[in-house]
Amino acid sequence: MNDEVNDGCKRIGRFDVDFARRTITRISDGAFIKASRSETLIFTLLAESANKTIYREVLLADCWQGKIVTNNSLTVAIKNLRTAFSKIGEHKIITTEPKLGYCIRQLALIDDGSHPPKCNEISNESNSIDKSIRPLIEEQPFVIQEKKETLTYSKKEKTPRLCNINIFEIIVGITFFFATLTICYRFLFFIDTTSVEGLPVIYNGVDLPKPVQNSILDNDNSSISQWYAFPLDKSCNYYQLFGVSNGHFINYSSTIKQEICSVK
Repeated sequence: MNDEVNDGCKRIGRFDVDFARRTITRISDGAFIKASRSETLIFTLLAESANKTIYREVLLADCWQGKIVTNNSLTVAIKNLRTAFSKIGEHKIITTEPKLGYCIRQLALIDDGSHPPKCNEISNESNSIDKSIRPLIEEQPFVIQEKKETLTYSKKEKTPRLCNINIFEIIVGITFFFATLTICYRFLFFIDTTSVEGLPVIYNGVDLPKPVQNSILDNDNSSISQWYAFPLDKSCNYYQLFGVSNGHFINYSSTIKQEICSVK
């Protein structure tokens, strides 16, 4: 390689080689490595002879140009190139041909899309496009204003209308609902509270038959906090009696002498 080439730039496959700055740049995303003069020449010689094995002797003669170097110098230069390329994701750029030399495969120089442009580069391209179309936008201000007004109108049309709600009406409605619920509960289940010799009993408002009262008195103890007595039918033979003890309902219906429940 002559000095004119060494001082210029060259594109080889998907890489740009800058001999003056001694950089090798990947075109797709701008990632680059710094290399020595000899390392730059080694990469160029291998890349320009892709798929061909370049002997160690040829690399030592062409890439150090008159300097006296050993095989170890070439080994170190190849190692430095591989290390630098691995930092930008190029792990198999140089292939070793045992006992012969080194080679760069043609496939390694073809862009396979594995290193796309960076986001900031895409943004810069987008900004460039915006700048190119901005004059066209500025030439049509009235059209843009008309579209803006149309969008504003449509947005207003889609906004839901809020109904005027009277707080007093809400309170009345809630009160009526709970009052209705309470009345239904009392008529469907129990109507009133009475007592049998001081014992609280919830019942349906009809005087309790004597057998029911006797059953309450006979089974009462300190653990029972509330009694429930109600008929399942108009006949007293179907009375049921429950006591609440420690939060649990206990059925005492069997203790009622149902055969004489009509006697008060």
